[in-house]
Amino acid sequence: MKENQQSEETQYQQLGVDANKESVREAFGKIINNEYPGAFVNIVSDPFDESRVMTQHQDGDGSKFIQRILGYCETGDPTIFRGAVDDALAMNTGDIAASGFVFGPWLITDVLNLNLTKEAKLVVMEQIATRFLELKTLYEYYGFKIKFLGGETADLPDQVRSGVFDLAITAWADRRDVIAGNVQVNDVIHGLRSDGQAPWEEKPNSGLMSNGLTLARKYLMRKYYNKQYPYLSRGGDFYQGRFDFGTHNDDLGMTVGEALLSPTRQWAIIIRHILELFKKAGYLDLVHGITMNTGGGCTKIRHLGKGICYRKKMPEPPPIFKLIQQESQVEWKEMFEDFNCGIGLDFITPNHPVVINILQQACRDFRLPEPHWLGFCHESSDGENRVILETDYGTFEY
Repeated sequence: MKENQQSEETQYQQLGVDANKESVREAFGKIINNEYPGAFVNIVSDPFDESRVMTQHQDGDGSKFIQRILGYCETGDPTIFRGAVDDALAMNTGDIAASGFVFGPWLITDVLNLNLTKEAKLVVMEQIATRFLELKTLYEYYGFKIKFLGGETADLPDQVRSGVFDLAITAWADRRDVIAGNVQVNDVIHGLRSDGQAPWEEKPNSGLMSNGLTLARKYLMRKYYNKQYPYLSRGGDFYQGRFDFGTHNDDLGMTVGEALLSPTRQWAIIIRHILELFKKAGYLDLVHGITMNTGGGCTKIRHLGKGICYRKKMPEPPPIFKLIQQESQVEWKEMFEDFNCGIGLDFITPNHPVVINILQQACRDFRLPEPHWLGFCHESSDGENRVILETDYGTFEY
């Protein structure tokens, strides 16, 4: 029995990562308070104001922080650590924005757990503080109301081998603004691309975002790094790749190291703008669901609504995902579950002409690639949510 279970594990699971977080849902699902079970995040009523709801969300930049340490050791560039704020912030704000938490106030705290030298610790703290101020200013420019309450910075030499950076956000929203995930049969699915370059991004984005980094680092970074940086290599043979951090790849249009550290886009800014356009047109009720395609990749949409089979025709993945697949030989079915594969956001709405007009306008406003029409929502045959992906590499069901 154990042998069969092991053989059915994906390569990502064998690395100790649960891409869909099914074990988390199983362990904690029965004790979580959530008044909007179809929504993208857990939501409860504000006990002091019946017209408002609240959510709290915690996430970070995951194993990308280890890649930043490697990059800093290779280049000596301290600004590499600023990206930790981009990713940790985006992983939180994008998720809550997908449920409509974009117009009310946010309270943010952080946790930085380190096992670094004193000098390196000072570099990390300085860069994180600098970048947080820059991004807070950016969000406020786009109309967000943010308060930062500090957090915890701890030296944990016995618990942490390198570093972990996480943020927590508490947010409020008017009950009328909640995107409740009330997905209907015959709704359509539109996707926004994760690559391209938003106005605030300093260079083109590979589209990788912040999921799948453990697998990507393992098969892209050169074996030499196991000996060079043993505290980053899980026992000495973690890295199996053939690329230096600074190896330029023509297909990527950047170095491999830069592609792995491309920041998760600040999707909350784009979502707020889109919801403002829907509100202005008087069609906010058309937005039945939004997903940010992080853990679970292209199958993330499976956690919205009830009794829906989501059928999507995926566009060709950007070069970074092709490179990861080529070097790792991970099956494409797993790739689409581990990574967003080029589609960062899914929008689920009725088939209404105003929808594509608004999404196209938003993409023009942020200089992003055109939105993709991905497919339809069908009734699930067994009442369980399912995802069917039609891709250039086969049709996969989840």
